[in-house]
Amino acid sequence: MSTLSFTTDVELEDPVMLLALSGWVDAASVGTGAAETVAEGGEVIARFDPDALFDYRSSRPTLHFTAGELSKVVWPRLEVVHRRVDGRDVLVVVGNEPDFRWMELTRDIVDLAERYRVKKLVTLGAVPAPVPHTRPVRIVCTTSDASILLDGDTVLPDDLVVPGAAVSVFRQGVADAGIPAIGYWVQAPHYLQSPFHAGVLGLLDRAGAQIGVALPLGDLAEKAADQIEEINRDLAGREDAREYVERLERIHDAEDEEKPRPMITFDDIPSPDEIGAEIEKFLRSASDEE
Repeated sequence: MSTLSFTTDVELEDPVMLLALSGWVDAASVGTGAAETVAEGGEVIARFDPDALFDYRSSRPTLHFTAGELSKVVWPRLEVVHRRVDGRDVLVVVGNEPDFRWMELTRDIVDLAERYRVKKLVTLGAVPAPVPHTRPVRIVCTTSDASILLDGDTVLPDDLVVPGAAVSVFRQGVADAGIPAIGYWVQAPHYLQSPFHAGVLGLLDRAGAQIGVALPLGDLAEKAADQIEEINRDLAGREDAREYVERLERIHDAEDEEKPRPMITFDDIPSPDEIGAEIEKFLRSASDEE
């Protein structure tokens, strides 16, 4: 039985699909931030049944109180939004990573793609990495179809074992159905929490190039610049944190001079004990104030 129900039906012409879910591959909310930016102002055409997909003890709803009264409950959700962007029909699948029924959901998403004759799927995400916020954003990609790689796309190393993410499972299911699919992943500074605006901006730029449209950016460029400036001002007053970021910069720059690699690993930087919990706490609090 499908977990997907349609709220309306639409006629689409050569649509593309973007997909992003919260979870460990949504570091600093970069993937879902990018998807929500594209989806803003669009029409929800389908929803997945939250009761069938989520364990509300691990994916808890958010309660909003006003003057002591419960005014709103925001439930975990997974929905499909249609928006016309730059003359192109775009379907955005966005929401929380489901706790259950990943295999069934894969079939539902494949059915969705086939129903609307989707031409290409692009998944969006981010992974926490020991990279400095002061350098250009690094983006890597994963795909089983080398024919859709663009100039400048950097593919992950051949041998990599990581915990599973629903977004990757869904992408592979779509690819197995014969629809071109690619995933883009920002390397987000692991000491920052959401939102990381520069990451969202870079991801939208790359995804837009892949699907051949100029995705909406709004005021992201200004937000990204302001965020970097604010973090740098905070760092100026904290020698320990500033030295840590400068160390990451030296590692980053040395690699670029020698031979750029797809991904920095945590073996390249000091141990967590050397870094110090206080530094991360400070940087997180600075980012939260944005």
